[in-house]
Amino acid sequence: MKFGAKHVYLEGEPGAGGGGAGVAPAAPTPPAGGAAATAGQPGAAPSPGAPASGDGNPTGSALSAGQEWTIESIPEKYRVKGADDQFDLQATIRKVDEARSALEKRMGTGDIRPKSPTDYKLPESDVFKNLQIDETQAKAFQEKAHGWGLSQGQYEAVMSEWATLAPGLVNAGQAETVEGAVTALKEVWKDQYDANIKESFRVVSQVAESAGIPFDEVEKAIGNNPVAIRLFAALAPEMREDATPAAANGGTGGGAQTREQYVQENWAAYSNPADPKHKTVTERAQALAAREAKRMPTT
Repeated sequence: MKFGAKHVYLEGEPGAGGGGAGVAPAAPTPPAGGAAATAGQPGAAPSPGAPASGDGNPTGSALSAGQEWTIESIPEKYRVKGADDQFDLQATIRKVDEARSALEKRMGTGDIRPKSPTDYKLPESDVFKNLQIDETQAKAFQEKAHGWGLSQGQYEAVMSEWATLAPGLVNAGQAETVEGAVTALKEVWKDQYDANIKESFRVVSQVAESAGIPFDEVEKAIGNNPVAIRLFAALAPEMREDATPAAANGGTGGGAQTREQYVQENWAAYSNPADPKHKTVTERAQALAAREAKRMPTT
């Protein structure tokens, strides 16, 4: 190994300290065909903005050189040349920014849909904190929203609008159902509607309490069902709470009110079919008679 040999690249510029004055460094051999050296070749200038090593190559690996920004990386439609037919960097940047602004206006905030439908989040408001949403239906809508390409902001806007309109739509449908049920019951009960609907409510409340079912759940199930309401009204006489406890002798003498006692007290309505209370009184009398028959000892 020749330690005394000197390398032209280590001699410094001509006239610089360290010797070598008047010795010009050897020029790199150009590529075949006389083409100028390009970025990444020995002796070539580094790409704009790229740190350079001593031999003019970008630092890092050969692969990392692919991420360096070059003029060629700008799409042709955005490149601008000046009057001298040279690349105008400032004008090109303005053109790219104008295109970005136009795209942002078309996309609104520029947001895109989440990666997954489950990434959608409900708006942070008191409405949704107290709202019970079916998880299955919520996931199904998230799938649709993702398929439509809704961004998080658009999803929140849709859900907020739904929360505002839904109660009115539900109440409108419920009001129509209530109106239909009332009309159907009045057609059957005529002027006895008020009395019978109260009796039906009383019976339903008692049955629900006995079964341990909240009245709200019963109301959702049959609250506007005319047939169910009529059935409970028919049970009212049988379930009426008597003023005194039932006697051991089958309802006579100081015990529960007997059919005979009830008929005597309500004779005017019982004996007159045209009386508005006739139907209710008759049904009550029949129920008392059935109860007394059940309590009579068998022989």
